[in-house]
Amino acid sequence: MAAVFFALGAGAGSWAARIPAVKGELHLSTGALGLVLLGPAIGSMLAMPATGALLGAVAPRRISQLGVLLVAVLLPVTTFAGSAWQLFAVLAGWGAGIGITDVAMNTEAAAVQEHLGKTTMSRFHAAYSAGGLAGAGTGAVAAAAGLPARANFALAAAVIFAAGAGFAQLFSAAPAAHPSHHSARSRWPAWSWTLAFLALIAFGSFLAEGAASDWSAVYLHSSLGASPGLAAIGYTVFSCTMLGGRLAGDRLTDWAGPTRLVRVSAGVAAVAFLGALLIGRPAAGMAGFAVLGAGLSVVVPIAFTAASRLGLPGPNLALVTSTGYMGMLVGPAVIGGLAEAVGLPAALGTIVVITTMTAILAGAVKSRSSTAAAPIRETAQDGAPLVPRKLSS
Repeated sequence: MAAVFFALGAGAGSWAARIPAVKGELHLSTGALGLVLLGPAIGSMLAMPATGALLGAVAPRRISQLGVLLVAVLLPVTTFAGSAWQLFAVLAGWGAGIGITDVAMNTEAAAVQEHLGKTTMSRFHAAYSAGGLAGAGTGAVAAAAGLPARANFALAAAVIFAAGAGFAQLFSAAPAAHPSHHSARSRWPAWSWTLAFLALIAFGSFLAEGAASDWSAVYLHSSLGASPGLAAIGYTVFSCTMLGGRLAGDRLTDWAGPTRLVRVSAGVAAVAFLGALLIGRPAAGMAGFAVLGAGLSVVVPIAFTAASRLGLPGPNLALVTSTGYMGMLVGPAVIGGLAEAVGLPAALGTIVVITTMTAILAGAVKSRSSTAAAPIRETAQDGAPLVPRKLSS
């Protein structure tokens, strides 16, 4: 299970590390690149709701393998694009593969968690974060060694497909919903304020993460005067503390409870990041991004778990996940627009508002007993256990 999360993260990290090379090959302006980079988020957002609906009739195993196949095949295809619009189209398809895999693997992860009877979601998301760091790291090494992006992506795609599709074979062979629930109505999320609040929490968390990814280096260098090398470490620090927080997240959730943990972690992140903005020094800025990464680390895994326990997990997770990706899509642009009007430090105050909102809405993640995953998915179509014991590691 964790290998599929790792593979998806590795794909995203590999792409992010070689964006400058792809930009240079196509001679894209900064503005054109910004528009092209909307492709993955748009593709993901369009694919996720349909994936959630399909999970009521198609096994997570097959859907995950389809998504991984798209991610692996289309990653090297990006280097064959001859124009910005061609690259946008390829990235939209690649993003659709990410969205398909994301919803399917999180649905399966929720079922594994219910089957095991213990909190495991955070460690799966830690595997995604580790994959992102590994993909970005190997991409940076490949770039430094002069390896073309096409060769880099081809090697990464082979690993992603072998690991992702191979380990997805261990996923359930039965649909994520009971056959008696296979109606058109049951394949879409049922409205509730709790589900809406969970989607809003995911929106805010992804928005803050996207802002850290796109603006941390710019803020540290242009606003605080850090050297380019030091400024580039800002997002790495954020990613490392997020990984560390997720590795400890399951134990912390069991110890403190999901509501208290989200409220405290988001609240500490808000206060720390506000303090960093007010101090306005490179060291304070670095510390602010470090605490922000740790504070946000547990939010999405806990929100996804809560969404999966509000009925059919597939449609609910599709809604929460796609809303989260919307935050990642619009967040950096919103902060960029605000920065033009009030300056980047003040614009980054949006992150403080978002994390404060998350702390206020923390009651939405209150633990609920699952009515869908564990009892429904006891055996696969061939009579074998749906969740092999290997997946608990």
